[in-house]
Amino acid sequence: MDAIKAMRRGGREAEQELLGPGFHSRSKIHKSKKTYTRKAKHKQDEKQDV
Repeated sequence: MDAIKAMRRGGREAEQELLGPGFHSRSKIHKSKKTYTRKAKHKQDEKQDV
C-alpha cells in the first residue's frame, strides 16, 4: 500500500510541475461552434458567423 501511495503522490507532483497548481480535467468534451454562450470573448465570433 505504501508503494501505491508513493506512486500516486509522485504522479500528482509531476502533474503539478507541468500544469501548475489546482484541478486539471483529463478529458474535455468538444464544444460545437453552435453552442450558445454568454461570454464576451465568444460573442464576436457569433456575429461574424451570421
